[in-house]
Amino acid sequence: MNKSFLITLFVMMQAVAAFAQLTTVAQSPLFKEPVAGYGRILHMKDGSTVFLQITSRDGLYVDIYDEDNKPKAQTHMKANFENLLGSCVNAVFESNNDITLFISEVESRQPVLYRIIIDGKTGYIKKDEKLMMTNRYAYFAQPFITQYEPVTSFFVRKDPNSENYALVILHNNDRSVSGNLEVIWYTGAHKEIARAYYANSDRRYKNINYLDMVVLGDEKVCLFAHIYNQTEVGDKKGQLIMATLSKTTDTLALSKVNIGVKKVIDSGLVKYDPVIKKIIFIGYAHPEAGDEETYAGICGLVDPGRAAPDQEIDIYPAKAVEKTKALANRAFTGMPQNVFVRSDGGFSIVYEELTRKQVKPLNAASYVYCIKDWLAVQSFNANGQAEYSCVIPRHAELRNWEISAFNNERVSSSAQPLIKGEQYRGYGCFQYKDRVYVTMNNTEDNMKKAVQGKGVAFSTVRDTDGYYYVCDASNELPAYAPLFGLNVNKDDDGHPLVMGVSDYDADKGRFITLKMDKNTEHRGVRVVWLQP
Repeated sequence: MNKSFLITLFVMMQAVAAFAQLTTVAQSPLFKEPVAGYGRILHMKDGSTVFLQITSRDGLYVDIYDEDNKPKAQTHMKANFENLLGSCVNAVFESNNDITLFISEVESRQPVLYRIIIDGKTGYIKKDEKLMMTNRYAYFAQPFITQYEPVTSFFVRKDPNSENYALVILHNNDRSVSGNLEVIWYTGAHKEIARAYYANSDRRYKNINYLDMVVLGDEKVCLFAHIYNQTEVGDKKGQLIMATLSKTTDTLALSKVNIGVKKVIDSGLVKYDPVIKKIIFIGYAHPEAGDEETYAGICGLVDPGRAAPDQEIDIYPAKAVEKTKALANRAFTGMPQNVFVRSDGGFSIVYEELTRKQVKPLNAASYVYCIKDWLAVQSFNANGQAEYSCVIPRHAELRNWEISAFNNERVSSSAQPLIKGEQYRGYGCFQYKDRVYVTMNNTEDNMKKAVQGKGVAFSTVRDTDGYYYVCDASNELPAYAPLFGLNVNKDDDGHPLVMGVSDYDADKGRFITLKMDKNTEHRGVRVVWLQP
């Protein structure tokens, strides 16, 4: 080994050491890589960690690690769900010291929701029940439901500050119930607190598009929806509303929300900010017919008690647009994918550029790529005023997984689909001391090209490594660093992360995820605990 190489290596190691590194605190024994179904890591309040894999053929695999990150229990069980046709993992969370899993599928053209309760100590199923069913798909309207087309009849949200959660069921065209939307509110012990139906009595708006909801402990559930009517020009005209369920009533209290006025809101995400005691609403919207096109992202602060007026916030990522033009000579087109509430009442929005590309081979059926390009993180103070912004150049292509609005946040509260290696091509993010950390996989050469504004997608997962960025006010273009040190020997396989299969331990400030690894005999994955 020559002297110049040692000097170069020393300089590189010093640069890495100067970066605020994510340190590996512990890692599990190597086990077989999960390649099908769904995966999720869940940090429990007693300090233990659970890795859950949900498969159609083999049922559930549960691995539990104790508070010292040592293997504690391992189980493999069959569940009552069938082949996961049209499946969707609606939620995975801890409740009453157990693991609660909601999963839906289509059985004989009928959407069905299962609630599975797994013992948090042993990993065995305590209860497996078919909780809800909605009306069947019409025979000719839904003749074939693919494995990757998820059920959209059930939505579950848990309150991060209590054990309570709520379930929304969409009874589309079902005249056997008293409304086309039903919300049920539960305790952590799965006892019903209250339920109510929404039946639209406003003749101007005959349709409803459910967006999201937030559960506020045992006080109330606030549900957001866009009610609308079709216009003569084929577009929609409507109003954003908040429907509130209290435990003292069996009806929904409706109120108009003055955010996104004269816009059609297609999707939404809500988070409660406990410091300012308001709900952060973020949505995708387009103007009503005839109005001027504007940035599709909308945001606002909503008082759940309706004592204060709604406050609309401009979340157009102007600084990210400016930085992207300087680097790549184009505009940044990212839309919100996640939001993190800070300890001072402010919040940070993660944006991502998402596009679809249709490919038409000469002698085969056409298919669609999902292109995942640059990321940005924009910080806002408690009054909704923009602060710093960071841009992360990247490029990835998904061929087997359709990405929807707010996908990054949805996966973090449910489970990551494991589809032909696509789980390695996403990104992960978490917040530590009010700074957003972003993780992703790529090769060292591609990471260097990305810094120059030339993001390149990798082809083989095993050639990649896990990298991360720290987004704060110190740099608009944050530096990247390897998660597991520099891969000096290029003949070795890398250590990419299984994106989306992760959780965050807020008490210890640890990011828990899966990484690809190998020993002298086998290749597989490990659960790894990382500390900023």
